[in-house]
Amino acid sequence: MDLLQFAAVSKGLETREKIKLILFAAGVKHNTYIVLKINPDSLEEKYQFEQTLKENNIIYKAGRAKSYEEVKQIKGNKIIWELAGTWIGYDLFRDRLNEKMFERYVDLLMRFKHKKADKIAGKLYDYPSCCTKQFAKEHDYDYLGSRFSYDEYYRNIHNSERKFPWVFHRAHAQDCEPTARLNKRYEKTVKEQNEKTWKEYNEKKIHKTELIVTGVSDIIVDGVSIWPEKGSYEYELITKRPFKGKYYLISYLTKKVYAPGEILDGEVIFRHNYADVTVKKEKKKIIEGLHHERHLPLLGRKF
Repeated sequence: MDLLQFAAVSKGLETREKIKLILFAAGVKHNTYIVLKINPDSLEEKYQFEQTLKENNIIYKAGRAKSYEEVKQIKGNKIIWELAGTWIGYDLFRDRLNEKMFERYVDLLMRFKHKKADKIAGKLYDYPSCCTKQFAKEHDYDYLGSRFSYDEYYRNIHNSERKFPWVFHRAHAQDCEPTARLNKRYEKTVKEQNEKTWKEYNEKKIHKTELIVTGVSDIIVDGVSIWPEKGSYEYELITKRPFKGKYYLISYLTKKVYAPGEILDGEVIFRHNYADVTVKKEKKKIIEGLHHERHLPLLGRKF
């Protein structure tokens, strides 16, 4: 089995991970990071994936297995999470030189030398230099708070996801030509190598459901937002009704003010790696005391 075949049949790789593996196998990405989920549907895939890597002489580093949770139920004012399986991160390299570059990158991160680390990451993962430089600047919260308003910062994230859905970095600007070229090249490669995955990623899926406001995103430094004045809010919503058996957490940027636990009647369009939300009606109903509850059956505890 080769990597393209594994990507085609894997149940432990989500669509976005399949795309990264396809691009690496096709030689379009020099290095990549793959997350493989091990659950009841993919119990044998850790062994299969590592055997495939070895058989194809791929240099890789496997991370430590970590557990992951999924929302299994929304009951009253409780969002109930349960363990769903484990995941393992794999760093794949084109050659030993790139592996050494990665080790240097990790060392710099461990020593909090983010500027130098970001520069190496850009080379490792084929990010345009203009986007790498902007990403490095945004480690400085003073710069971030003065350069962008709250609305601009989160809107830029959304716009980049929608305009360049096939890349794995945030474009430094919406007219970034290197990112546009990468986006086009990556999509073309995936379509040529695995049309099924290309169609799956491009497909629009519509879900009509009530949405529960669970919180709001922000960047907090020393207990204070870097944007004391906002004017809009990046809410975290959760679908009250599952879609294809799963509950989804969704980001929603709006100028309207909502309270935690407020219920919205809406429509969600899933496509690529994002979700577009249209609020049809505000219920004016609030779930009091809404909170997340995690069930850890192996420990017999809840918290």
